[in-house]
Amino acid sequence: MIPPVSSRSGHDAAVRRLTDLSRQLADVQQQISTGRKVVKAGDDPIAFARAAALKRADVAASGQRRAMDAAQSRLSASEVALTGIADITARAKELALAGRNATLNAGDRAVLASEVQELLSAALGLAETRGADGEALFAGAGTPPAYGTDGAGLAAWAGLGAPPLVAVTGRVLEAGITGPEAFGETAALDPLLPPPDPLLPPPPRTRNLFDSLAHLAASLTDPREAFRDAGMDEAIGAIDGHIDRLAGAQAVLGTRGARLDAEAERLDKTQLQFKTEISKLEDTDLAAAIAQLDRLGVILDAAQASFARVSRLSLWDDIR
Repeated sequence: MIPPVSSRSGHDAAVRRLTDLSRQLADVQQQISTGRKVVKAGDDPIAFARAAALKRADVAASGQRRAMDAAQSRLSASEVALTGIADITARAKELALAGRNATLNAGDRAVLASEVQELLSAALGLAETRGADGEALFAGAGTPPAYGTDGAGLAAWAGLGAPPLVAVTGRVLEAGITGPEAFGETAALDPLLPPPDPLLPPPPRTRNLFDSLAHLAASLTDPREAFRDAGMDEAIGAIDGHIDRLAGAQAVLGTRGARLDAEAERLDKTQLQFKTEISKLEDTDLAAAIAQLDRLGVILDAAQASFARVSRLSLWDDIR
């Protein structure tokens, strides 16, 4: 005999209930095994969309962090090179002061000049320091070398533009410093000026650090006393200026590095917050999931037992 419509609908509802409970139980089991409660948009559309937005923000922050790490590496390498050049410049001043002593003979001054030439070579070598990517640190945006030789045989900056920029909270910082900023520039001779008087020392002129060291070495070995004394005085004054300029350049690099350190710390905290929020949205709370699994298991067992008793589909059960 066909069961009444009400019995059939009750049977179908019970079957749907059991199916739904089984599906919920399987979902919770999967969440526990995978550790994820939101995998696709259908699991929780709002949580899925929020997690996707946070992931995009985290990816952007990671890209900025990599750029900041590269900038920090460039700044650190520049600071190390400037420290070495500052030490060289300080030693050159000691030699210049020693060479200004009137009691030295030509041989003594030649020894000092030889050491100054070695210092010049070392300073030029440090000025060509390259970063991790092979870029010349003091060439700005240009390619190596940072310094070449001009028509007069003097060291001249061969770079171009400014160092690479890195974004920091609404503004940009230069990830380095150019050669002219750190070592000064040599002023070109005015072609309209009359030729120098061979009997008088030339007036002082603006020189970059390397030109100043070369001028110091040449002055030390000049046999003309008046020219030698004037050249030495010019070199000492120029080296004092270079020492001050290098100290300023080191301070600039240190300030930029400190700014990047602070920004990196802020960005690390922001990314940690992103990951924490993503975990809350997507990851399974094991304690809550296990409790839900136990509850669903009890409900499913009870529903199955109730369904089996209510259905009474066996004729022998009716006879008994």
